[in-house]
Amino acid sequence: LSPSLLAGAGARGGRRIIMMGFRNNKKAPSSLRFEVEFCVTKMAGLPSKYKHLRMSLTRKAKAVSCKEIFAMNSTAEPSAVDGTMQKFVCTLYRSAVGAPFDEKKYKLSLIRINPRALREKEKRIGSVSINLADYVRADAPSSAEELRVSMAVPGEDRAAVITMTVVSKCYNGTEMDNMSDISGLNIETSSVATSQASLNSIEEDEEDLHDRVE
Repeated sequence: LSPSLLAGAGARGGRRIIMMGFRNNKKAPSSLRFEVEFCVTKMAGLPSKYKHLRMSLTRKAKAVSCKEIFAMNSTAEPSAVDGTMQKFVCTLYRSAVGAPFDEKKYKLSLIRINPRALREKEKRIGSVSINLADYVRADAPSSAEELRVSMAVPGEDRAAVITMTVVSKCYNGTEMDNMSDISGLNIETSSVATSQASLNSIEEDEEDLHDRVE
C-alpha cells in the first residue's frame, strides 16, 4: 500500500480494505478428447435367415466391432461381453454456433457372418450414419447415452432396429494414460439403402487421422 493510503487509514482510526480484481483470461479449449465405447444391448427385426451377426462402427480406414452375436427368432440380446465394441479415442471440435460440437459422422453397420463360407465370410447388410457429437457430453466427466437406430436390409419388409449404449469419458485436455487403438476390420460392402442416411454419407475430410480418430 502507498504511504498516503496508510496515513489516511490511520488518521480515521479504522481499517481500509482495498479490493483488487483479477480477470480470468483462460479460454475454454477449442477441442476436447473423449474415450468412447459402444455396446449393443438389443437387436430386433433382424433377417430370419441370418443367425450370426456383428455390429461395426467405422470412420475412414478405421473400425471397431463387437464379437459375434447369435440371433434367434429375428432378435438378439447379447451379453455385455459379446455386445461391447473396443474402446477408442476421438477429438471433437467445439461448434461456433448451435450444437456444442461440430458434426463427426461415423458409419454404424450390421454385418452378417457366414462361418462356412470360403469367401465373403462377413458382409455388410445394413448401414446408417450417426453423429457421434450427439452422444457425448462435455459438462460431465463421463456419460452414458442410449442410441436407437433403424436400418433397411435388402429383401426384408421391415427395418432392423438396433439399440446401443454409448459410454464416453471426457478428458478435458488432460493427458491420457492408456490410449486405445482402433483395430482394423475389412468389410465386404453391398449397395444398401438405409432408412436414415446413405451408405456412403460419412464425410471424407482432410483431418489428421491419427489426431482425430485413434
